[in-house]
Amino acid sequence: AGSTSSRTLVLGSKATVPAWDAKLDSGPLGQRVDALLMARFRSKLAAELGRDSTLPPGNYGAVMELVSALHARDAASPASVTGASRRTLQSLFPDWPPFNPPGTVGLLHWFGVLFARPFPAFSARLNTYVTWAAAQWLMGACEIGDVDEPDDTTRLAAGSGKGQLLLVKRCRYLEEAGCASVCVNTCKMPTQAFFNEDMAVPLTIEPDYETLECRFKFGVPPTAEDEAEARSVACFAGCKAAAAAATKGTQLTAVSTSGAGALRQGTTLSQQPGDSAVPPAAARCIGM
Repeated sequence: AGSTSSRTLVLGSKATVPAWDAKLDSGPLGQRVDALLMARFRSKLAAELGRDSTLPPGNYGAVMELVSALHARDAASPASVTGASRRTLQSLFPDWPPFNPPGTVGLLHWFGVLFARPFPAFSARLNTYVTWAAAQWLMGACEIGDVDEPDDTTRLAAGSGKGQLLLVKRCRYLEEAGCASVCVNTCKMPTQAFFNEDMAVPLTIEPDYETLECRFKFGVPPTAEDEAEARSVACFAGCKAAAAAATKGTQLTAVSTSGAGALRQGTTLSQQPGDSAVPPAAARCIGM
């Protein structure tokens, strides 16, 4: 999980798994299916933003360009970024079968009613498998394991933990984004809300910014402490969002930390074009 230490994190400094090779690697369904899934996700991001990338079809950079644009559009409000990202996930699924409550998506609502609530263990394992099969083009190589850490097993709300852990070995999304806030507000928080609230499948996501691993723990609901920890991560050295903010002269808001040289709550770090793109380690990543 993300560190709350005052030291500056170096993204991927402890990564040991090779980066995803778009020419050679694919998910279990193959490159053609991966390309179709990428195209659909890109189209939904473009619909949310009201514009598309100029990059050609099949280009992962186009997806990340749209994700970054969505994050930048609402960076002053993490809740708005999370809400827009969750709407994008919801829009991937059909509003069918009918007779679902207003404000819900048919397929997601009825999955909760017919599967997740009456068969929670099955649903947790099923979603682990489906995510493993369909999302590796987005996140990178994954493997399925067990939720077996004592802190997690005591929180299990669905299943025994067997086959309910999805380990992302080196998260492509996080590595390309290069930003803790993009990770938290466009992936972790909206994906947790999507599964927990839209599909009634408990899920906690734990990224490790230094190894680039990420753990999807199906059956384990998130806690308030989990969210607080995720939002307290210091800005990365070389953060892309901070660099973009520096170019535009955007102000970054610092978090309250302890220790020598800590910044007071509400202190701002103004960066002008040409200044260092990396704020002090106590600075919260933009939009957190």
